[in-house]
Amino acid sequence: MRTNMYRRIYLIACLLLITQGSCKKFLDVKALDRLSGNAFFQSAGDVEDNMWDIYGLFRDVVGSCPLYAVAGEVRGGMLGYSPQKNDGNDRSFVEYAAKNDLLPLIYTPSGKDFWNIFDLANLSDWKPFYRVIQACNILQYEVGRRVIPDLSNEQKLEFQAEATFMRCLAYWTMVRLWGDVAYYTDAYHEAPLPREKMVTVMRNCIADLSGVMDNLPWTFTDPANRGARASKGAAIGLIMEMNMWNAGFDKANAQQYYRSTADLGNELIQSAAYELLPIDQSFTIFKGRSKESLFDIVISSNYGETLSEKWNDLSELVVHYPYKRPAANHQYSFCYFRADYLRRLYPTGVPDARIEMWFDSQMFANDGTFLFLKYNSVYEQGNDDVNVDNNLIVLRYAGAILLRAEALAELGEDAEAIRMMNLIRDRAKTTLYQGAGGSALKEAIFTERAKELMMEGHYYFDLVRTGRVTNTNWCYNALTQSQFDNGGWTWPISTASLDNNPYMQLNNYWLR
Repeated sequence: MRTNMYRRIYLIACLLLITQGSCKKFLDVKALDRLSGNAFFQSAGDVEDNMWDIYGLFRDVVGSCPLYAVAGEVRGGMLGYSPQKNDGNDRSFVEYAAKNDLLPLIYTPSGKDFWNIFDLANLSDWKPFYRVIQACNILQYEVGRRVIPDLSNEQKLEFQAEATFMRCLAYWTMVRLWGDVAYYTDAYHEAPLPREKMVTVMRNCIADLSGVMDNLPWTFTDPANRGARASKGAAIGLIMEMNMWNAGFDKANAQQYYRSTADLGNELIQSAAYELLPIDQSFTIFKGRSKESLFDIVISSNYGETLSEKWNDLSELVVHYPYKRPAANHQYSFCYFRADYLRRLYPTGVPDARIEMWFDSQMFANDGTFLFLKYNSVYEQGNDDVNVDNNLIVLRYAGAILLRAEALAELGEDAEAIRMMNLIRDRAKTTLYQGAGGSALKEAIFTERAKELMMEGHYYFDLVRTGRVTNTNWCYNALTQSQFDNGGWTWPISTASLDNNPYMQLNNYWLR
């Protein structure tokens, strides 16, 4: 009944918006003054500053709400809501998301006012992503048409490739949230557009990024840029992700996507530009900008590079005192990973250094005494209510290796798939896989990905692209096949997307 009530509210809002006049232009994503190009892009320094602005815009978008935490992790249902309370505040939106009851997250229910500090409604708003896309398009256009005296042609191509990467990263993120999205690549776009099929959007992005990735460096002479700026490795990692997304939905061409992913993964490995760091250097990995980083969202409080709100960080839900302070408000974690799920990932008697590095003695506690240490290898000092200053790791080398293993298994190249997975297992100091190929191997690779990338914002999206979102072994409140086919895996889209756009449609699943 409650879900139906919110669907009615959502539908009424849609009807009101359609019937109201509006002078707003489609998307309403006019760029910031410094991104306009009219008085900017006069020097190489201008272009450099502009590119950093784009990275900052993307950080602002994904940090404006707990996107990676809620959409990427919580929604899979393997995170339970702690029965213990620190501050008396209600974070039960975790339970709603895990049950795929998303409309209350967009339209805050009565008595749940505390939820508003998380700005969960931003999970329905794609306009900020289009600001990133527009900024990328403008940079490409302005740099391409201008004579900038101190900018070489090689530098122009590299900046344009960086902008292409960030545009594709925005589209990839949007597709995983909403499915079909409006797609454009021209600067200063204002004309209304319909939503494009997500498979087509990803194909376009794959082609665009493949065409320019050779203009990006494998590595940077300045270590501060490692992982923080688009590299060729970051581009390859993103193309691999987009290929594997399409493989899940474009079945007729799945083998082509798998082949491309496997080949790109091999190119990444053969470059020797990245490496798997020892497991006891986990803090280095998740601090960011390491030799394992492909692309990070930089978070550095000292330089003002922070998320919009501190509680939108991935560690917020699974950390407590003494790694999070003040002690009075953080005696317990707000969430915990379900013990039966963890026991399936980490069977009794099987050694695995990730247990020692990322968990403590309360690993299997189904309550707020649970603690996840992946992002918290040092104690926070003082009594400020802050999260640890780790980067958000969007793409890393270990994830790409496991994607290659997954693609190879789908191609029937079991021996090489096993070798890839065992690179990760060997680093984790756990037993190497010596089992069968076929479906058993595919399950083992997915299990390894679930362990290795836990709380990095990939889990639910991996469930969707592999179809495991309908499997109760992997999704605590699994979708039915009918719900999945009708878009139950997507998020509702804000009614603001209908502004002055007769071609736009919302996600029908959330209108019923």
